[in-house]
Amino acid sequence: MQDEKVWEESPVVCEPIYKIDEKPPSWGESILYAWQHTLVDISPFVLPLAVASAMGMTQIQGAKFVNFCLFAMGISTLIQTTLGNRLPIIQGPSATHTAVLKTVGPICGASTMWLAIFLGGILEALLGALRVLGFLRKFFPIAVSGCVVMCIGISLGKVAMSWTFGNKDTIFLAGLVLCMILGLQVFAKNVLGGLIARAAIFISIWVVGLGIAGFFGLVDWDIVAQKPWFSLPEIYPYSFFEITSTDILFAAVVGVFAGYVGSILESIGDYAATCAACGETYKVKHMNRGITAEGFSCVLSSLLGAMPCTSYSQNIGIISTTRIASRFVVQIAACILILYGLCPKFGALLVAMPRCVLGAVFVIVCGMISVSGIRLLAAAKNTNENSLIIGITLISALSIPSAVQGWDLPIPLKILTGNTVVVAVVVGVTLNAVLNKNIQKIQETTNECIDENRKAIS
Repeated sequence: MQDEKVWEESPVVCEPIYKIDEKPPSWGESILYAWQHTLVDISPFVLPLAVASAMGMTQIQGAKFVNFCLFAMGISTLIQTTLGNRLPIIQGPSATHTAVLKTVGPICGASTMWLAIFLGGILEALLGALRVLGFLRKFFPIAVSGCVVMCIGISLGKVAMSWTFGNKDTIFLAGLVLCMILGLQVFAKNVLGGLIARAAIFISIWVVGLGIAGFFGLVDWDIVAQKPWFSLPEIYPYSFFEITSTDILFAAVVGVFAGYVGSILESIGDYAATCAACGETYKVKHMNRGITAEGFSCVLSSLLGAMPCTSYSQNIGIISTTRIASRFVVQIAACILILYGLCPKFGALLVAMPRCVLGAVFVIVCGMISVSGIRLLAAAKNTNENSLIIGITLISALSIPSAVQGWDLPIPLKILTGNTVVVAVVVGVTLNAVLNKNIQKIQETTNECIDENRKAIS
């Protein structure tokens, strides 16, 4: 069952230059592609700081929190790419988890929150290890997964646009980044065997983000100067035994696990998009082993004082853009992320850049993710049922979160209705189950009637 396909269809978004089990010809090229992956993973900086702010952490505590998350991110990526589903997927803090932790942390306290993360990770690992998701694969056909992938790209794209147009005084840098990336990919295809075109994102970020932006005095070098060169992560930084009330712990576990559910739903869509971008067949083992690895990684993250980790959608866009699907490259990226966590000055360089530079890169990456979703939808069977599923799911996912934004809802319902990707999964899965079940009953009834009429005629 583990090697069974999730879908009958096997969509391929693009033909990779280097497939999952292949390696670039040199270490230098591999490191270049790997470093490029880490440059679009800005969430390890932004999301932990959002949680730190909500919990009232000082700047020093917040900086350590970011270091913890970076270190855990690298470890989690190594676990996923070597022991998990072995797809080239970067693991890191999730926006879904962030929304939950910003609420749970201030109410329940750090110790209770991290114990809830620890317990939630165990539950997630069990869901994957018991192969529950494999039995549920019929609820995630290609039409539903295509909607989910599209919504991931659109959801991230909103963030990308807000970063790109956040400051009108630096918008010209975003334009330079876009022009440079597109120019290198179009006009440098044959330079150094296509290496320049494949590394367009990497080159553009450093040339524009640090070089040109630094020339105009738009880089905050003080952030880099304040960071130490080396810092070891703290093991077990929060005491799990300072629990004031079992009722508070139960509420924290329920709230945090709601974030885990949203994370699992996103990851299932990410695995589908990654397989399509890598030219791989999406199999049941990818879901089960991937979620098991994510759960185990979240347990380790809690012990390191970091946020729970999940799959990252933006790296799927990098694979689709560069067509470098090598797992070896992503494993090197994991090692670089570990170095970021051990040497905060390197990670601080990303924070020092004007945000519009990174936003412009996200625009391209999110566009490629959305295109991957469109291609998945194009591979779905052209039936009235699929048309209804796709249309209603997309409208619901893009409209419901903004429609209920001002509602006073419990934490689980906020996660369910406030996240575009979660809404896409819930609505898509529900519609698919209802429509397919009814259609199947109608077909069975029709076939019985036809058989009876044939018998009567004969």
